[in-house]
Amino acid sequence: MNRFSLYIADLTHTSSGIMSNTHPLGCAYVAAYCQEKFEGNIDISLYKFPDDLIKSLSIKLPEILAFSNYSWNLELSYEIAKWVKSINPNTVVVFGGPNFPTDVKEQKDFLRYRSHIDFYIQSEGEIGLANLIEQLLDTKFDYTKFKNNKIVTTNSVYLWGNDIYVGDIERISDVNILPSPYLTGLLDDFFD
Repeated sequence: MNRFSLYIADLTHTSSGIMSNTHPLGCAYVAAYCQEKFEGNIDISLYKFPDDLIKSLSIKLPEILAFSNYSWNLELSYEIAKWVKSINPNTVVVFGGPNFPTDVKEQKDFLRYRSHIDFYIQSEGEIGLANLIEQLLDTKFDYTKFKNNKIVTTNSVYLWGNDIYVGDIERISDVNILPSPYLTGLLDDFFD
């Protein structure tokens, strides 16, 4: 397996101060799980501030760019996703989080209106993103080949043509399977 990079962003607005002054804990759990699952083959970076993410993206685009999606950061994250897709349409853009409809028709409308989102992870992102990455590795991160083959993965939703593909929801039954993002050092940069 070749090394690949994953950037995960839980962005906050910063123009009038820091609007959400918290650790990106949810994203860090997803990152820690992926780091353990793809040990030695993945480079993961976490982002809270848009300027930091934009600076990193200006230097190197990852194979996968993932965003946590809340009502307060959807438009900010989506604007960055659109910018990345204008530079490199092959970067896989994944959104996840609670700001997503539960009704399939509304999910379809959400994704149709936001066509630069390649995949949406529902429910728990740890399992969903890791399973999606595992399948994408088989296509060398060619998401069009993935979608053309109509692959459905756990907790993921995507559009292909006029159809929506929704994977089964898998929940984490034992939280002890999740590595601590604090002990792995993924959150070290966020202590200031």
